[in-house]
Amino acid sequence: MDVIWSAKAKITYYKVLDYLVANWTKKELLQFNQRLEIVINAIKKNPAIFPASKKFKKIRKAIVDKNNSFFYEIDRYNKKIYLLTFFDNRQNPGNLKRKDLR
Repeated sequence: MDVIWSAKAKITYYKVLDYLVANWTKKELLQFNQRLEIVINAIKKNPAIFPASKKFKKIRKAIVDKNNSFFYEIDRYNKKIYLLTFFDNRQNPGNLKRKDLR
């Protein structure tokens, strides 16, 4: 399956990177990107590997590390996985609205 990054996913990913550059070491930044790649590859092989959201049934939350995750949606018909947005796990996911995921 192809992975498509939404504009929101790109923006929130770069915000995560900006934070990591300012607060973490280069080694930790590289580890984050390696974990992200591992998670995305796992999703490509098994799109339903992560649980569906209770609030939005077609959207799933993938955990990258204890502080970061991202939401994605599977389009089985077109064989695509859409990365919707990255998320700081210290926030309350219950506060997310549908518009926050697009």
